[in-house]
Amino acid sequence: MLKTNHGKKLLSKVLAASILVSALAFTACKNEKKLTASSTLNAAESSDKVPAKLKKISEETKSYLADKNIVVVLGYGYNDEENVTKITQNLNENFGVETEDKKALITVLVYPADFMVAGKERISSLADRIEDKNLAGMIVLGAPEGLHIALSKIQDKNEDGKIHYPVFTFFSQDDVLGSESTSDFVLDYAHKTNTIESEVTDFIPDFDATNILTNSISKMLELREPLRADGNLINFVQSLLEKNRTVVRYIDGETGLQSINHFIFE
Repeated sequence: MLKTNHGKKLLSKVLAASILVSALAFTACKNEKKLTASSTLNAAESSDKVPAKLKKISEETKSYLADKNIVVVLGYGYNDEENVTKITQNLNENFGVETEDKKALITVLVYPADFMVAGKERISSLADRIEDKNLAGMIVLGAPEGLHIALSKIQDKNEDGKIHYPVFTFFSQDDVLGSESTSDFVLDYAHKTNTIESEVTDFIPDFDATNILTNSISKMLELREPLRADGNLINFVQSLLEKNRTVVRYIDGETGLQSINHFIFE
């Protein structure tokens, strides 16, 4: 009888130890999953160098951006090797750029290189490229023709037919009305013609676009939804440019109508 009781006690201890080991293994597994799915900002903070612009953001903003990305699309005028390298390096220093080996806040997509489907350029593949991302915003430089259709597909995926994050478009080569309808705002360069009025041109101004991108992303970090197309929008767009450049509303050459979210500057 004593041996039997002793055996039962020993068995109980073994079972208890086994349960404890299993619990610890389960906890470790959960922690490992949390680590694997760690936020882009936590990943940045755990590295040796925190991107410059992320050092000063509030805890509330850090929490909001924890699992989000901002997509930057580089199109016409900004998709050559020199511009891609310069812009990517600047964004990486200021905000962190995502690569195959690391998570980061900014995802850079270059047209057409990142939009090839079966050997052909497909801007329509944008929706597929960002499908697994939780976006805090999108910025497009030199939008190629048809980009507004790709953005419309993203709109259609939502029940209310809207994009729930800000979209800023600069120097669009896409359809004017299409760009206006799928972006918070469109900003183009203007030049003086033989007449008094300015007109939009597909010429891209000779200035450092990294400044616009840095300012735009810094502002975007504080947004929680798309910008409203109201009287304050022009002031917001003006704040993204150098003080010596003046933003004015775009006026359609055919209808004479003034756009509420399309602007030009010289």
